[in-house]
Amino acid sequence: MSKTLVLSGVSKRFGSVTAAEMLDLSIEKGAILSLLGSSGCGKTTVLRLIAGFETPDEGTIEIDGLTVFGPGINLPPEKRRAGMVFQDYALFPHLDVYKNTAFGISGNEERKKARVGEVLSLVGLSGLE
Repeated sequence: MSKTLVLSGVSKRFGSVTAAEMLDLSIEKGAILSLLGSSGCGKTTVLRLIAGFETPDEGTIEIDGLTVFGPGINLPPEKRRAGMVFQDYALFPHLDVYKNTAFGISGNEERKKARVGEVLSLVGLSGLE
């Protein structure tokens, strides 16, 4: 079976604190994985490294066969085909439903409007835009 996520020798340090050291991880397509550990052990850091919100100090990260981080490569989060659901709300309180949903959607206003309608429909919130 093909690997959907591969981390090879990934390390991340914050000053003198090591959050991840020489991490090797390989996940098969369709697998379910749970990261468990005590508070501060590096679980969120590993997820942020995969998503591209943090930059590893060394190693490589591949998603669906595409190297997203490695020597001379550091794809931005929006190009990684990976995402995170945040534990706390990640909404802008000063923006309405439409603007919060449209935030980060590229393209012209017509495309944004169509995509916002599609996304809100998927989650049963049509008409709130």
